[in-house]
Amino acid sequence: MRVFLAVHPGEQLVRELSARLDPWHRRLDLHWTSSSAWHLTLQFLGEWPPEGLERLQTALTGADCGEPFTIAPGSLGGFPDLRLPRVLFLQMTDDGQGAELAARLREIVDRTWPEGPQDTRPYHGHLTLARLRSPLGRDDCRMMDTIDLSALPDVQVEGFSLVSSELHTAGPRHRELAFWRLRKKGE
Repeated sequence: MRVFLAVHPGEQLVRELSARLDPWHRRLDLHWTSSSAWHLTLQFLGEWPPEGLERLQTALTGADCGEPFTIAPGSLGGFPDLRLPRVLFLQMTDDGQGAELAARLREIVDRTWPEGPQDTRPYHGHLTLARLRSPLGRDDCRMMDTIDLSALPDVQVEGFSLVSSELHTAGPRHRELAFWRLRKKGE
């Protein structure tokens, strides 16, 4: 099963970000991602067998993965950059807690299945907004500069999920398999 560990961005942010991006869906010829699929990937795990997922869920259930924290929406970004992006994203920032959580999870994942197919790239907190079918023209790049993503609400991260991802022609379908709550000190 194709899976990843992620944080949901919260209903308020999803609602407000969707409203800001809706007018751009017709103006920019991009493959926009569905707001129902928005998430912050902590680690992409790839294809895991059921028994591996059972071991991982058991390991995560007993683990201290840290305390709740806040993430803040930042600016529009692109992979590899905004001059010739293949992916557009909303940068999400925190005081390093996202990277700490991702590192703790990576250790647990690696102990569970050291030779597994999991991604080893560093954590980069973002919400993927669109994928590009072809390079943007100069006018589209200028238009993109006018997308207002300021003053979006912060997100309180209370936990993280194990999510399955099935690929379909209309885009991936995600399903939460399990959720773990982050614990405040003393809990």
